[in-house]
Amino acid sequence: MSLEQATMMLELQQLGLTMDDLRIYLDSHLYDKYAIERYNMAAERYANLAEQYSSRFSPLISNMTDSSNSEWLWGLSDFPWDY
Repeated sequence: MSLEQATMMLELQQLGLTMDDLRIYLDSHLYDKYAIERYNMAAERYANLAEQYSSRFSPLISNMTDSSNSEWLWGLSDFPWDY
């Protein structure tokens, strides 16, 4: 795994944890505008970074694969939980 790939994966993991924590917090603080704003920012960054990662390296989830008829990219790549 290249340094760029590892750096992107680490940021995706950090953003995912941030989103999980904020989701739990927002379950009991429904009107916290600051937390909602932070969640939305993290979710947007995560979506953009996941798209970049998938196009450069490998899909993060099975429905992020391209429509290739000659190879199944999901099965050819390392799985996210292997990092």
